[in-house]
Amino acid sequence: MSDASNLRALDPRAIEEEILRIRERESNPYSSGVKTNIFTLLIFRSTDPDAPRASDHVEAALQFLLGKRPARIITIHQAHAPKTEVWVSGRCYPDRRNRGVCFEEVRIDSGDDGVGADPGAWAPLVIRDLPVFAWMPDALAAAAGQWTPALRGAAGLIDKLVVDSSRGGEELAAVIDALGRIRDATSDAFLVSDFSWRRSKVLREQAARAFDPPEMRGLLPRVRSARLYGGSRMEAWLFLQWLSSRLQRVIPGEHAWEGPLHEGFRLTITVEGAADVEIGCTKGGCIERGEDKGAYRFPAVGEVLLEEVDTLARDAVFREVLSRGRASA
Repeated sequence: MSDASNLRALDPRAIEEEILRIRERESNPYSSGVKTNIFTLLIFRSTDPDAPRASDHVEAALQFLLGKRPARIITIHQAHAPKTEVWVSGRCYPDRRNRGVCFEEVRIDSGDDGVGADPGAWAPLVIRDLPVFAWMPDALAAAAGQWTPALRGAAGLIDKLVVDSSRGGEELAAVIDALGRIRDATSDAFLVSDFSWRRSKVLREQAARAFDPPEMRGLLPRVRSARLYGGSRMEAWLFLQWLSSRLQRVIPGEHAWEGPLHEGFRLTITVEGAADVEIGCTKGGCIERGEDKGAYRFPAVGEVLLEEVDTLARDAVFREVLSRGRASA
């Protein structure tokens, strides 16, 4: 990674010149040149990236992407300073053909002058005619309160917003409300995706698989309740809303205790007149009613981010689950 250049003022022309200079320097070791950017990623931080442990999950995700997808990364966070300052840097990693797969990185420390939080100031840095992803990697309710005005102002630029509704341990009602407020404030102008929805995919897959055999399908109308041990509050809520949506009726659910899904979970689905359906997953695999279903690989944060920036397809099921859940909240 190159040393970051401090340009102090948010001057798009000066920033582009510095990006070009750094890109040329970083590309020198690669005999086959460097690959062209394929998207812009806007990262809206609600915590100080320099604070201890605050940016671990963000940097881990970017490190996973480095060498796989060339991109311009623009990170914006609220600084405790009178004026906005800008830092420009770059880093590359070789692909199989020894081409540099690079990040062009711009960090905007938005000061009390408000310049850094104004989309009009940094919009010229967004690469035209390429997808634009926005990522709010910190606690969602707090981030929505801070960055919704910027998202509203940049609604015409952004193609997709990615959030993590489980991060920060916020109250469930506050997170659901934050998701709704973002959609309302931006007039649903861009796609919204959630790391929690992706992580909880294992719950949906295993529940669907349990009822996939012909002899089990007849039990679906007799499903009465579900109890989940593990997962975050939001992951549990998303799963229970999905289950009710798929069965087209409200299924009472209980989230018995919280814990990271990748450390394991247990799901009990009660069926009238039949034995409970018991599903359990650990790092070693998943078991349903004592039958080993094989290993299950839980995705890391970088893998989820890579999936998100690789598609602009609308997830109709996620949208339906959010709409249903918000109406019943």
